[in-house]
Amino acid sequence: MTNARTDLLELRAELVSTVHKFGPVLAEGVAEGERERKLPDATVRTIDDARLSSLWTASAYGGLETDVRTMGEVAKALSHYCPSTSWVVNNINGSNLLAAKFPQAARDEVFGADPGAKLASVFAATGTAVRTEGGYLLTGSWPYASGILHDDWTILVARETDRDGEPVGGLSLLVPTADVTIEDTWHTVGMRATGSHTVVLREAFVPGHRVISGERQRGRENTTDVTLPPLLRTAAIAAMAVVCASVVVGIGQAARAFVVDKAPGRGVAPSRYTSQPDSQTFVSALGRTALTIDAAELHVNRAADVLDEAARAATGIPESELRRIRGDVGQAVNLVTLALDELMWAHGAAAFAESNPLQQYWRDGNTAARHALLNPRIGQELYGGSFFGLDLVVPSL
Repeated sequence: MTNARTDLLELRAELVSTVHKFGPVLAEGVAEGERERKLPDATVRTIDDARLSSLWTASAYGGLETDVRTMGEVAKALSHYCPSTSWVVNNINGSNLLAAKFPQAARDEVFGADPGAKLASVFAATGTAVRTEGGYLLTGSWPYASGILHDDWTILVARETDRDGEPVGGLSLLVPTADVTIEDTWHTVGMRATGSHTVVLREAFVPGHRVISGERQRGRENTTDVTLPPLLRTAAIAAMAVVCASVVVGIGQAARAFVVDKAPGRGVAPSRYTSQPDSQTFVSALGRTALTIDAAELHVNRAADVLDEAARAATGIPESELRRIRGDVGQAVNLVTLALDELMWAHGAAAFAESNPLQQYWRDGNTAARHALLNPRIGQELYGGSFFGLDLVVPSL
């Protein structure tokens, strides 16, 4: 084990410990986040103070430059206290990693004076960009911009068109959040505090150094570039999928811990059991559910380790492996949603009380699991298709 590897493991443990240290602050803000549909100011300050927005920022800009497994472990820990915070932190770091594909002039502009800069990103190409002198005019609306209320920059995807409206190609554009209009559209039953509202722009000028092609943004040419550090060699889109799934796994683990903690003081209606652990039915069901959540974690850990090992070795990941990673993350979130249902049954009808955190884990976990990157059925199709050399059914892995 190299010194660099040892240092990374120590940093990982330190970051998880930091999350647990500040966890009560995050948990205290959950009710406000639900009500206001955004993270409380105290939560955002905690994220900044703990440097949780810098895990996937290059050390050249003062970032922590960790790896996928570390981000996943942090996401799981954060989910125990506030799933929405976990999701926003995950999205910030994933977006920061995507920003590494932009030219140095853009990276200097974003991170040069602020290594703690927070980015959002929206994958859907719901905007149009027209070339103009020195850059592009960008118009469109982009929904589901998680964390946008707290972020400094956002990466938006658009279709480039000519003056006649004919398509030219796809673009990825980096825009200051101060330049966008945010429409209040995030009204959901789960992950409410992520504030995943809609970003709107009308003929906003984006200079050329903050624009790259969609092919470059999605491409994986960097994965074998030995001049880059391991983090910047990581397959970014696959990495984002893994940490999104890690948020959901953390929710499942938190829900399980809650049910276990409360079980001795709860009976099993309408039986004569006055303490749930006295019931072999309860204990057996809990064991089965716990193993389901363990299996979900094994899937995301396997995927994270594959990505990190390839990044350290500067070896490209075969398409078949990337397909399996999408299968892994889809399977993980599917298992957690099944387990959350079982935990609701195990705890009893009190789980649905507004004051009971279990119902929020259930809502948040089911909402997060529906993210497009995590679609279990598409993941299964991708993985199954790898055995027959079938064409990809998604634009990028």
